[in-house]
Amino acid sequence: MKKILFVYLLLLALALSACIFDSDETVMADWLADQGVPGGYEVQTLSIDGLTPISSAVFMDSTPKLANDRAVLGRAANISHDIVFDIAFYDSVFFADLKNADSATAYLAMYVLRPFYSSKSYPTDSLPLKEDLALNISWSLDKGSSMAFVDSVGDISDSLWLARLAKWKAKSTVDTTISISVSAKDTIVKIALPSELLSAMKKLSKACHLQLKLSASEAARTYRFYGAGTSYYPKLWVVFPKEKSYSEYDPYRMAQIVSNKETCSDCAVLHGGVYDSLVLEYESAPIMKALSDFYGDDFPYTEGNGDDVRQTVILAQLTFARDDSQGSSELGLPIQVVVGSYTDSSGKSVRQMESYRLNKSLIATKGHPNMVFYDGDSLTLQVTYGMRDFINRARDGRNFKMMMRMGYPVLLPKDSTYSDRITSKKDTSYVFFSHFDHSRYDFTSSLKQPATMKLWLANKRGNE
Repeated sequence: MKKILFVYLLLLALALSACIFDSDETVMADWLADQGVPGGYEVQTLSIDGLTPISSAVFMDSTPKLANDRAVLGRAANISHDIVFDIAFYDSVFFADLKNADSATAYLAMYVLRPFYSSKSYPTDSLPLKEDLALNISWSLDKGSSMAFVDSVGDISDSLWLARLAKWKAKSTVDTTISISVSAKDTIVKIALPSELLSAMKKLSKACHLQLKLSASEAARTYRFYGAGTSYYPKLWVVFPKEKSYSEYDPYRMAQIVSNKETCSDCAVLHGGVYDSLVLEYESAPIMKALSDFYGDDFPYTEGNGDDVRQTVILAQLTFARDDSQGSSELGLPIQVVVGSYTDSSGKSVRQMESYRLNKSLIATKGHPNMVFYDGDSLTLQVTYGMRDFINRARDGRNFKMMMRMGYPVLLPKDSTYSDRITSKKDTSYVFFSHFDHSRYDFTSSLKQPATMKLWLANKRGNE
């Protein structure tokens, strides 16, 4: 019964959202009532052409992030992905054996991310992946004499470790080349560690703290692995061939570090799979003038506290020109663009992520309008929360400000549910791929062309 009720409510919500884009006044009135808008309000639409941003800025968060779930090594879309391992252990027998061994070797073993490489959405003809990978291995090694030393490493909070890692400088570094191959979903990648590292470990006697960094900034692609917090965590192997034995140690944790390799500092380039955002700011004057011409009223509203409540923005969408040829993607799938707006909260500007209302008739024929790497030459993003707040508070001279990010790849671009679901046959229908695409999209040329803002306004003037 609960499942039936859920499906009914979902379909009802979709129908009400879709009616915004239609002209059925009865259905529209019902939808407005459902949103708490008085029935005496009339809904009108206004298009504002010729909008270009007065500023655009790309922000990338390159601070280290935990990689306990999954990790990425290599380079794609002009972004380099490094991995750092935090390893500490107490084992006096091991260090004694290592000191007496003349042929020991060390490896880092990592399991490739099975759900990614075995997914039907991953281009299977890409396997096997083979490359002679230029790899930089750097590390710092600290000695200890007790289990308490190892415990003290584990007691360091993740946040403190990441903060220290941002300023961490390796004590030793070696450039090497390995032959890497990913042939199947259960591949284990073995990376031989430098002999210099083993030589340094031979000088220890009881315990150690090893921070190890892998960097492959010139790689042809990225490689995805399981993180330290999974059942397929990486392992440090030290092999003693003559004794036909080995010792195995796992990391406390892992971190991901990304660095931007873009050469154009003024380009409006967004990257997928990283903490990247593009912030746009639009001047208020053209929007206020269009509203003033439309209503015959003064905009912005200057009476009382300045909050303009003469109308409510039911829906707002901004349409840009789009050119996919300036971008690149790993998977060849459409990618959603996620939007946030900057709104006022207790006198402070905060970023509020926008919800997405579905135009079912458009989606069924042309697909979602908020995707790149798809048919068509335009991108339409909904900015309802931001425009509603902006119009109400424009008295203080603020401009309209919004944020864009690359979201998940879209498996079903013409599916109007916009969420994964269980079908009537008890199968799961996946609308989105659950892994980010390491993609790149250049919006520079798009932002130079005029965009169009369309507003759906529930308004009341005079005795209407």
